[in-house]
Amino acid sequence: MKNALLFIFAMMTWASASSAGLLYNYSQLTLKDLDQMNALAKKKVQEFKKEGAIEILKEAVQAVYARPNDDGMVEKVITPLRTELEAQEQWEAVMDALVQEAIGALKNPKAFKPVVQNTYAIFLENLIADFKPFAEREGYERRVLRTIRDAKIEISKEAVNERKLRTMKNHKSPSEIAEQVLSALTKAEAENKKTGK
Repeated sequence: MKNALLFIFAMMTWASASSAGLLYNYSQLTLKDLDQMNALAKKKVQEFKKEGAIEILKEAVQAVYARPNDDGMVEKVITPLRTELEAQEQWEAVMDALVQEAIGALKNPKAFKPVVQNTYAIFLENLIADFKPFAEREGYERRVLRTIRDAKIEISKEAVNERKLRTMKNHKSPSEIAEQVLSALTKAEAENKKTGK
């Protein structure tokens, strides 16, 4: 019994300590400029070509989307990673796994430090913004937005305070943001039907 409890504790500690596999948290990523982010993406693509492990590209995609995107950097940096993943037919699988990882962390805030929770929240916020133009039609991107909305994520008080302290910004739950995007799309579709567009 004691050994079983020790094993469970060790696994929980490992999961928490590993920050669920994050390369960097959002506050570290904020300090990286375009050249540094491009260098990170390029390095990971080279590592992938040498080792062939999808996990390498997955880590890099996560880092790109987890960097606050006030300067529109995501679209400037993501292309080589996406191209490589699409060539392996792994883009959707990797994005699904990363979305589930982020949702899992945000639904279990006690296991993760506030800075890690916010890293996952920013990841989802950036993903929603990136997928929004493609969600106008039924398909993969809209399905991902529904997954985020239906997760009913609530941001912990600790995460809200941590982000306010670092960025002076309040933030909504990614589920609320996804809900707003999907509602706007549904409304636009209803208007288009009415006007016969």
